[in-house]
Amino acid sequence: MNSAPHFRFYASSFKQTNPWFWLALGLAAVYLRGLFLDVMDVDAAQYASISMEMLQNGNWLQVQHRGAEYLDKPPLLFWLSSASFWLFGLHNWAYKLPSLLAAFAGVWGTYRFTLLFYEEKSARLAALILASCMGLMVICNDVRTDTMLLGFSACAVWQLAEYLQFNRWKNLFAGFFFIGLAMLAKGPIGLVMPAFAVGSHLLVRRDWQGIFRWQWLVGLTVTALVLAPMCWGLWQQFDLHPEKLVNDRHGVSGLRFFFWEQSFGRITGENVWKNETSGFYFMHVYLWAFLPWCLLLPVALWLRLRGLFLPLLASSPTTNSQQDFQAEIPAQSVVGEDANNGSEDANNGRNSDGVTSSHLLTKPEYYALGGFLLTFIALSQSQYKLPHYIFITLPWAAVLVATSWQRVGRWIWAMLYFSAFVALLIAFSALFFVFPTGDIIVSAITISATAAFLWKVFRNPFPDDFEVLAQRGTWVALIFGFVLNFHFYPNLLPYQSMPRVARFVRSKGIPPEKMYFFNSSSHAMDFYNGDIMENLDSPEKAAKVASEQGGIWVFTTLDGMETLEEAAVKFEETGQFRHFQVALLKPKFLDPATREETFGTYFLLKILPE
Repeated sequence: MNSAPHFRFYASSFKQTNPWFWLALGLAAVYLRGLFLDVMDVDAAQYASISMEMLQNGNWLQVQHRGAEYLDKPPLLFWLSSASFWLFGLHNWAYKLPSLLAAFAGVWGTYRFTLLFYEEKSARLAALILASCMGLMVICNDVRTDTMLLGFSACAVWQLAEYLQFNRWKNLFAGFFFIGLAMLAKGPIGLVMPAFAVGSHLLVRRDWQGIFRWQWLVGLTVTALVLAPMCWGLWQQFDLHPEKLVNDRHGVSGLRFFFWEQSFGRITGENVWKNETSGFYFMHVYLWAFLPWCLLLPVALWLRLRGLFLPLLASSPTTNSQQDFQAEIPAQSVVGEDANNGSEDANNGRNSDGVTSSHLLTKPEYYALGGFLLTFIALSQSQYKLPHYIFITLPWAAVLVATSWQRVGRWIWAMLYFSAFVALLIAFSALFFVFPTGDIIVSAITISATAAFLWKVFRNPFPDDFEVLAQRGTWVALIFGFVLNFHFYPNLLPYQSMPRVARFVRSKGIPPEKMYFFNSSSHAMDFYNGDIMENLDSPEKAAKVASEQGGIWVFTTLDGMETLEEAAVKFEETGQFRHFQVALLKPKFLDPATREETFGTYFLLKILPE
């Protein structure tokens, strides 16, 4: 078991002759490409516009949205993105950069956590399984609060595990500091998930002293200090002003909303947001979010649960001594047919279903199991679910998969190959059917990489080394991510009209302060215009503002243009732009033959002064 810091992750593990070096380099290129893609409407664009507005009004503790009181998401994403805008200017990459760095911190934290309990190879695999899954790629492009939540919560569990392992105060402080950041990113779930992870480990180990350590109170004080600026802002903005109308209600407590209603209220029903999703919703999400590892996860989870409960059923004693804990060896298992053709005594030490008896020994840690399973169950109880809510569990899914096998049999390979087939089918459909007129270089690289993958498979389809399986899975994920960020998104995002309108406006020299909405609204338009745009809700108001300013431009719909015509408001059409809500993909849009049927149209009109 490795407990001291190891940097072979960047050294011996990533020599230029090692395939992991090239796979990691490719993944880095995929993530860096995503930085420069347009921000997606609605949520990511809203958060980008709020961050821009925070920088412009200088009000960092009382969050505003289009000049109104904002009470929804905690402020960390806005703070860090505003700081990035201040340093680098208003750019796509400046908005996404803090979240991408937080995600990379989560990958590093996953590596260092796994290294505490398993060999370096398993730690490397856990980090790269996390980095290569589709869910992380998506939320590093369509950046929301969950990106930071994932990164900081993973670092929190890593540091708390180090604290329990070595009793160092710096790890305790760091762990609760990261909990504070995770709560500033998404709310109490930033505390609940690490508590599930640490609590599960201590309970299974029967470490009652660890559970009731007085030092936890010191750690909670650190978290409270991290949360203090936000709490002060919420108190000043809402709790001292019950007369304010917030989310269609008076007497709203900002502190209660943050600590209870926004999170736990979705389970109790106090939160108004409901979308009637089933309790199995996140299982469906995981089929794509953890691609190409999604089919391996249930098996890894079953093996871990079996290894936990069988010794208990057999009345096998579980020691909680620190000495025994440090002396344990990670379990090794083989599932399915034996892949060592001709090996002597292949079934020695294995039971009838192909699992080595060593797997039934106590595992060296239960953080990953508790962090994944209990969080998954808790979030599944929410009455309002969206796919990215479950992404906080991705690091622990990666650890479970990376540490469940060292040798694998053919049906585990069959699971990976099936997932790989689905991923490649989606990638090639995007490349040659959905958007068939993309860059020929991207197509050539994709075909070459796929051909090289297939050549490797046909040469040796079922090696028994799990590391080889992980390399091939990462290879497929890299191909998928390459198509996603170098082809699919670059061809998809231009169909959201707002960035194109804003660039057109700048090319015509139209001042941002003369841009308005008329009977329309768009967070992306606010962000790319570089200024919050007022919505003129009547033709009379539009005509009045145009007369006062010597002419203005409005962004509107066909209905809005017809309303202006009926009111005899003088205007000129400056441009019209077809539009599709790219965050809500539809089969008709994905089919080029029916794509035109899905488009709406926005108009840029110049309202002339009377």
